[in-house]
Amino acid sequence: MEQKLSEKPPMRKLSDRYLQWTAYGLLILMTILVQATPKLLPPVFGARPLLIVPLVVCIAMFVGPIGGASAGIAGGILWDLYADRLLGFNALLLLVIGCACGLLIRLLMRNNLLTAMLLSAAALLFQGLMDWFFNCLLLAEAEPLFILVRNILPNLAYSLVLAPALYGLTYLTAKILKKRE
Repeated sequence: MEQKLSEKPPMRKLSDRYLQWTAYGLLILMTILVQATPKLLPPVFGARPLLIVPLVVCIAMFVGPIGGASAGIAGGILWDLYADRLLGFNALLLLVIGCACGLLIRLLMRNNLLTAMLLSAAALLFQGLMDWFFNCLLLAEAEPLFILVRNILPNLAYSLVLAPALYGLTYLTAKILKKRE
């Protein structure tokens, strides 16, 4: 069969995919390094941002549910490597978040900053409450409500304030990759 004029050769499609995931992988790695470096982002009232959650949401918005799940697994495993949690816990949560956000954008929502903020808020709340439930309530930590109000919720609010910058980075990356096609 003859190849259509508008189709790219198979090797060109494959190289574009490698370039796309290399760019998103570097974005994930850079974000994890910023999140893990202790004094790089100053704590605000003791709160430290969880930048990988909004980044996974933003990547899922641009690449869909399968790419969002892949970004969630990659970001979650890198996060679990330096966190004091069970290895794979954050990877599983971010897999669900990335897949759900990718599906929501594909089926119901538009890809814009307002949607990114809403999905980031929901994803941060989901991740924070699951972390609190499994690591504070089930392990019978002393004063779990204090930990929720004084540690987890301020971290989520700080992360949500920085989410537009992560959306901008992801949008810029997607635009550059689209222009290259």
